Amino acid sequence: MNSPLIAAILITTAALLLIRRGVDVRFVLIVAGLIMATIIGTPWVIWDTFQKVLGRGDIIGPICTAMGYAFVLKATGCDRDMVRLLVQPLRKVRWLLVPGGVAIGFVTNMAITSQTASAAAVGPILIPLMIASGYAPLAAAGTLLLGCSVGGNLFNPGEPDIVAIRSSVNADIGDIVNAAFVPNMISFVVATIVLTLVIRRMKLWSMANSTQESDQTPLTRATVLRALLPPLPILILLLLQPRFGLFPSIAEMYPQGVQVSAVMLLCSGLVMLVTLNDPRRAIAHISRLTIEFFEGLGFAFAKVISLILAAACFLAGLEALGAIAKLTKLLTYDTTVAAILSPVITWGLAVISGSGTAPSVAFSQAVLPGVVATGAISAAILMGVAGAIGAGLGRTMSPVSAIMLFTSTLAEVEPKALVKLVTWPILASLVSTIIYGLVSS
Repeated sequence: MNSPLIAAILITTAALLLIRRGVDVRFVLIVAGLIMATIIGTPWVIWDTFQKVLGRGDIIGPICTAMGYAFVLKATGCDRDMVRLLVQPLRKVRWLLVPGGVAIGFVTNMAITSQTASAAAVGPILIPLMIASGYAPLAAAGTLLLGCSVGGNLFNPGEPDIVAIRSSVNADIGDIVNAAFVPNMISFVVATIVLTLVIRRMKLWSMANSTQESDQTPLTRATVLRALLPPLPILILLLLQPRFGLFPSIAEMYPQGVQVSAVMLLCSGLVMLVTLNDPRRAIAHISRLTIEFFEGLGFAFAKVISLILAAACFLAGLEALGAIAKLTKLLTYDTTVAAILSPVITWGLAVISGSGTAPSVAFSQAVLPGVVATGAISAAILMGVAGAIGAGLGRTMSPVSAIMLFTSTLAEVEPKALVKLVTWPILASLVSTIIYGLVSS
């Protein structure tokens, strides 16, 4: 092992320890990348990388507009209407609240890619319902956490993990989402089944503890219409895929598929119109939601794009030391090793850092271009998907992740107890992802 590679390992280890101690992950990644690049005598590659990523419209546009749309949904209450519509069938079949609640969180996270924002939409409705149905607060918290963080976001074309894979392999975004479907659904189903069994084994549910739920808000026709708005961009992007040939004129204009940003803008405007109750206040209504949309753009830039920038700088440092080439060679040499390490590496980094985005994006940007260079585009996509799933699983069981801290606070349970509850479901999902990779390779 040469000196630059040893330096890369030591600096990476130190960076992880600093992140674990609470130092801002973006600061740590940028400085670590700068140190590694300076060792080789090329510190300027960090500034070049920062500027290059800062101008990547194919990354910034989809992510920021998707978050802007999520902010508009939150401001109008459409996200909560969707949750109420999804919860309604479960009120009479309360033993299904765990798998059903996880599914609701999963679907919500498809429309709202922020895990914490999804939990904020689902939690105030799901947690009181589960507690009133005899479930312990810990069971309700585990259901909410798993549902909103276990991978629904990977079906949203504006999700940073998906965008990073697309930019790294230069493939159609529909192909990436399709490749993610089976392994992500297997991971979701396995986690849901194991969580349900763990809750029953721990005796966190009893009909004797059930009470009358206080929130019985009826669903109206207007509520149902508003509830259908959150997943609308996903449906539009799916139907407009050129491969289906449903709209030839649009496919001719956009042979690679309609831009995610355009669909998010269109749907945001539609939400403004549908939620306008008083035409006399149209200007104030539209102005308020326009502000919310751009607040969402800013939030995405501060919380997500900044992580992608920092991760890119860190990777530039690793690449300068030759570590990226070594890792890529290892993963392309043996498909078995790739199937195991792709989800495990990102899972471990996410558990330590509390972020799912940074490890997933960093892995895709670091490894996938080298795999594509060998001509194995399909393998690169599957590796990127496995890395994204692993990162999401790691974030879900990380004691320092935002979704973990938010959920434990909302349900008034200890984070350590919540981590313990979801550990087996997450590990089972991780194993299922590895097995899928081994079978598919």
